[in-house]
Amino acid sequence: MTYTSDTPLVWSTVSTGPARDIINEWERLRRRPPTLRQVNAWAFLPRPVTDLDEVLELAGFGRAIDDMEGDAFLWHLVKQAETNELATRIVLHRILPALMAIAKRRGHVVHGGVESAMVDVLGTAWFVIRTYPHHRRLHKVAANLVRDTEYHAFVRHHRLRHVDETQVGDDILYRLVDHNRDGDSHTYMSMLIDAEEMDVAEQHLVVLHAFADGSDSTEVAQKLGISTRTVRNYKRNAVIAVQEAYAEVEGA
Repeated sequence: MTYTSDTPLVWSTVSTGPARDIINEWERLRRRPPTLRQVNAWAFLPRPVTDLDEVLELAGFGRAIDDMEGDAFLWHLVKQAETNELATRIVLHRILPALMAIAKRRGHVVHGGVESAMVDVLGTAWFVIRTYPHHRRLHKVAANLVRDTEYHAFVRHHRLRHVDETQVGDDILYRLVDHNRDGDSHTYMSMLIDAEEMDVAEQHLVVLHAFADGSDSTEVAQKLGISTRTVRNYKRNAVIAVQEAYAEVEGA
């Protein structure tokens, strides 16, 4: 089947600026023969493509947020992006509308406005895509990439800069693990990203991720196939590991 659409999937009404540059570059790339040859050589591609917009659709562009097939393909694409700049560029375009929305929202409060925010977002997104922990985060890939980009571009530096002013004792972190009772899921997810960036051990991250949807210890025990008592011990050890990681950042 030959892809015949002349209307790009990603578009913008802006005539100048970084978003327009990215879209114009995509138009030059999307049907370029050398580019398509490289893409069609990827083993995970289900069929040959004649337009890079086809790859965006395979990666879930325009589909329902819970589309598992598109999410699975995007995971393979992100894994490829770890060592391949073209794959990184395709993933960047896949999430570009969400990135533009971030820049528009953040542009009201950052120096330099929307255009400056867009520059920050694009640079950060490239880094996030290339370093995405695909071996650990297998699902909701697009949402994770967008969230991580906003966090690293506009939140992380501020939080780490003030970590020495923030109490990170056991009581605070235990409340975060039980965040669903306090409605503080955003802070919890930020803590999880911090833990990953600070190289907290994998066994602790598994436990922390198990609590991420608001599950209690009994529910996590069922998920992991262990006793509730063991979960409580694991949770305590994970909290201590995160606390120690924060302390290292504070002392750096």
